[in-house]
Amino acid sequence: MIRTAGQLIALHGLLEDRLAETLRSLAQLHPEAAGVLTRLADESIQHRDMILKVYREGVTDAFEVGYLSRPMDEDGYTVAEPKGSLGEALRTALVNEDTVIRFCRDAAEDSNQLIPGLPQTFLRLAKRKERRKAALESLA
Repeated sequence: MIRTAGQLIALHGLLEDRLAETLRSLAQLHPEAAGVLTRLADESIQHRDMILKVYREGVTDAFEVGYLSRPMDEDGYTVAEPKGSLGEALRTALVNEDTVIRFCRDAAEDSNQLIPGLPQTFLRLAKRKERRKAALESLA
């Protein structure tokens, strides 16, 4: 269970890293879509870094011992390995994006009292990720 801001940030980092890894893997398997997939993978790393920056700027011992209003179950947020044809892999990639969007929205709701700016950053990322889905859909 995710109970602290540090745990929340760590899981977000893992999700973004995993998302980037799966997109890079898809880019290697499907060179015809490599440009878009690599760009989206790079954006995932930027998203991870944006949250880390807000966290580092706002964290103090007082914040770190703060607990989320509603603990989150990390098992509810997993990134699957895309397999199969490009179309099948893109469907999985879209589900993965939806998972990270849901995480960002849940994190924004649960972290609103912990670190100034963190909820707004999670919501901004959720909006950016919604737009990314159009790029994935265009490859299908």
